[in-house]
Amino acid sequence: MASTPRVPGLEPLRLLGVGGRSAVWLVRRTPAAEHTISWAGSAPPSTLALKLPLGAVRSTPALRAAREELEAMLPLAHEHVVRPWGVLRTPEGTAALLLEPYTAGSLAQLLRATGTLSVGETVTALTPVAQALAHVHACGAAHGDVTAANVLLTPEGRPALADLGDAVLLGMDSAHGSSQQDVAALAAVTWRCLTGREPEEVSLRVPLQSLRPDIPDQLVELLESALSPHAGERPLAGEFASELYCAAEPEPLNLLRHVDDEALAEVPTCLPATRKPGPQRWWTGLLARLRGAYRPS
Repeated sequence: MASTPRVPGLEPLRLLGVGGRSAVWLVRRTPAAEHTISWAGSAPPSTLALKLPLGAVRSTPALRAAREELEAMLPLAHEHVVRPWGVLRTPEGTAALLLEPYTAGSLAQLLRATGTLSVGETVTALTPVAQALAHVHACGAAHGDVTAANVLLTPEGRPALADLGDAVLLGMDSAHGSSQQDVAALAAVTWRCLTGREPEEVSLRVPLQSLRPDIPDQLVELLESALSPHAGERPLAGEFASELYCAAEPEPLNLLRHVDDEALAEVPTCLPATRKPGPQRWWTGLLARLRGAYRPS
C-alpha cells in the first residue's frame, strides 16, 4: 500500500491507483501550493492527481528543467490526452507530477471487472484515444506506451490517454516508439477489449470472428492491418479512429461495474433498466461530434 504523501500545499483526498512504477493520489490544492509548485499554465484546477514514483529512481531532472520539459509538452494538449499541470519536489527529494484528475480508474481496471466490452463500448472507449494519437503524431511525437492501463476514464466515461512524457519528468526509464508502433499497440488494446486477451503473432493468431462472431468484417480488417508485422501496412491513427467509429454505433460505458465506493457517487451513468431522464451524458455528445467529423462527403 502506498503511503499517504505529505506535500506542502496539497491535501491528500484518496488513492486513485498504484501501478508498477508510480502511485496516483487525488489531492486538493491549498493556498500554499502557489509557493511550492512549479506550474505550467494558469488557473490550475483545485483538485488534481498527484503522481509519485514508487521507490528510488535513477535520476530526476532539476525542477527548472522539469518545468521546461512540462511546458514543451503543452502543444500536445488534446481533449483526450491527460493534461499535466505542474511539477514539484517532495520533502523526501522525490520529483512528483500534478495532472488533470481522472477519478474513475483505467480501461484496464474496467476490463478486469468485465472481461470484455461490446463493439459499441469499444468504439466509445478507443475512438477518442485514436483521435488523440493522431494529434500527437501530427505534432511530430509518439506516445510509445499505449496500453489499457494508460487509458483513463472520467466518471462520465470520457477516456483520455495518459503517461505522455511522464517518465521523463519523473526520472524513470521512458518508452520510445514510432507512430506505427502506437497504432499497433492501440489495435492490441482494441483486441483485448473485444476478446479479453492480447493478440498473438500472425502465425498463431486465432481468427477474431471465431472468438467474437458479432464483430463486423470492417473491424476485423482494420485490426488485422493495424497489427501487421509490416509497419508500412498499418493505417494512420486518424484512419484508425474513423474506421473504428464506423464499425458500430457507440454505446455508453457502464462504469458501475468496477469503480470503488468512493468514486461511485461521482458516476452519473446508470444501468439501462434503471436510467432516468437527466442531462445529456458525455457519450451522447461524443456521438454527435464524431458524426460531424466522419460525415461522408
